[in-house]
Amino acid sequence: MDKPTKKKNIYNTDIVDRLKEKYGVSKRFITMSLNNDRTSETSEAIKGDYRKMTLAVDKTLKGL
Repeated sequence: MDKPTKKKNIYNTDIVDRLKEKYGVSKRFITMSLNNDRTSETSEAIKGDYRKMTLAVDKTLKGL
């Protein structure tokens, strides 16, 4: 019987590092929050900040 597989998400490491400094949590906690494996208030804040930062990076890159 085959094992179910889960798609591995790749996150922007620069953004993850900044979130790590901002919230004082581990990279693992951040990635688990982004994968919806965590549901605390901090996790929700991390997801929101990650989306904002990703949009800002994309906007900047499109402007070049």
